[in-house]
Amino acid sequence: MEDDDLADPAKPPFDVLIVGAGINGCSTALELSKLGYSVVLADRGDLGGATTARSGRVLHCGLQLLAPKRSIVDHLADPLELLMRLRSARRAARDFEEFRRAPPRHLEPMTTFVPIFRGSPYSGWQVDLGARVVSALGGRRADIRYRRLSPAESRSNPFVADLADRDAVQSLISFRDFRFCWPERIAIDAALAAERNGAELRPFTEVGDLWRGADGFWHARLTQDGGRSDELSARLVLNLAGAWVDEVIGRAKPKPPVPRKVVAVKGVYLLVGLPGRYRGLGLAGTNSLGEPICCLPWDDLHYVGPTETPFTGALDDVRPEAADIDFLLAEMDRFAPGLSITRNDMVMAWAGVRPITADDGHPKGRRLPFNVVHDLAPEGLPNMLALSWGIVANHRSTARELARAVSTRVRPSRPVDPRPCGHIAHPGTGRRLQDDHPATVDDVRFSIEHEHARDLNGVLFGRTGLAWTGRMTADAVQAAAATMARHLAWSPSRTRDECERFKARLRTDHCYELA
Repeated sequence: MEDDDLADPAKPPFDVLIVGAGINGCSTALELSKLGYSVVLADRGDLGGATTARSGRVLHCGLQLLAPKRSIVDHLADPLELLMRLRSARRAARDFEEFRRAPPRHLEPMTTFVPIFRGSPYSGWQVDLGARVVSALGGRRADIRYRRLSPAESRSNPFVADLADRDAVQSLISFRDFRFCWPERIAIDAALAAERNGAELRPFTEVGDLWRGADGFWHARLTQDGGRSDELSARLVLNLAGAWVDEVIGRAKPKPPVPRKVVAVKGVYLLVGLPGRYRGLGLAGTNSLGEPICCLPWDDLHYVGPTETPFTGALDDVRPEAADIDFLLAEMDRFAPGLSITRNDMVMAWAGVRPITADDGHPKGRRLPFNVVHDLAPEGLPNMLALSWGIVANHRSTARELARAVSTRVRPSRPVDPRPCGHIAHPGTGRRLQDDHPATVDDVRFSIEHEHARDLNGVLFGRTGLAWTGRMTADAVQAAAATMARHLAWSPSRTRDECERFKARLRTDHCYELA
């Protein structure tokens, strides 16, 4: 490393180094920057480009958190478990209400139906009670539009006739939920708002060695994609790297080694086409393993999932495998054979890894509570906090919780002077990339010049959302690449390589062939 590649040693330390620019890292950067903290946000990949982009995308009203595994007696036998579920449901309900009143971009409502069969762990009246509890926990303005349908109404529901055990349906419950149909855009918007408040964004930058200096600050060596390295210091480190949390901890070389904080669990979803009568309606239940399975609306399509598989492979190479797809199709056929979903109905797929809190007693991690903050000081890493099982649905309250944790350890170094932090709209002018989507070549240029985009994936998935429609064409990719080439000085051969790399990623990571 050349001497002139190093940061100015006289530069004052940042208050907070955030490692991981998923939705929790981006939202926390915004929250801290509004409070006067100097923040640097670094990620080896793009803003919101990993687990956030490949999440299950459901807001969740909190009702599902009150469901017992075997029977309602479970709650009476373990009051501490019930208390934790009530706390988690309260948080979910309040976050739900916050989003409902001030929804972010591309938050879409949906009506979800859950059948209650004979022999279920709970009955209709018990779910009624749970819905009243959730509404009370969410505050007086909470409204999940809960209903338990009468037998006649149930028979007219389009999903009921598709159920394998439709004759055993005792009740059909209905409630309103929302889908984050573009969570990486929410993360990007938060990061850009933080930048306008003075935060420094470092996407496509690897955080290498981490060490505590004699000055009491954390020091980090950062390496950009192009190979350029520099060094910075910070008073506190927030390790929000998701499935990579333990890897980041390891780079601080703690002695003795710190026990793992997360278990990586692979979740796969399939985007499928269903007849028009199902539009806007979702179905949820349990699979043969007793785990959740759902078929939820996605514009004029639906998505099916998830899988729940402990993942031990390379975290940068998570993709839907044939076995994952076969499992989901078989489980949907077991649960709702009338839907008749086959591979021919599949438009595309995606896979991500959930950073679930590690627990020796749970091979797939401890599922409650969500958003566990780990203070690593007792384990030899003072002023380092890590987050496990941080979910999209709670990212705003998680950011506030992390900001409170930071405030007990570090004072902000500058006055509070937040600038307007709403989304700055794309130009929306110029030639469209394809006729049936609003993204234009000027949007591509804007993404590069103002939103840190550096590749086709970041433009077509993260910043314009075109690739998530399932209708993207090869011509649109070529048009986006041509615009990027002009602004990033790509040669003709580099432009071709970028197009081919993106198409290959669509095939392997999304089972999608361009038209």
